[in-house]
Amino acid sequence: MTPMLDITRDVCPMTFVKVKMGLSKMTTSEHLEVRLKEEALKNVISSLKSEGHKIVRVEKQGEIFHMVIEKSETRSSTA
Repeated sequence: MTPMLDITRDVCPMTFVKVKMGLSKMTTSEHLEVRLKEEALKNVISSLKSEGHKIVRVEKQGEIFHMVIEKSETRSSTA
């Protein structure tokens, strides 16, 4: 069963912070389903992609979006 995170009542930047916290508890290739509003959708997707995570699916159901994310390996910064 895919874990689900509802951030429909949150606003940026907390939307991404909560998604990132949810992903931090998971292992590589696990999926997280997120429920969010349109206002947060673009920023959350952009932030997830910049960290290397994969957006598996985004579906709109009424006013709420359901997004499934596949966790990537943690990126390490090297100089």
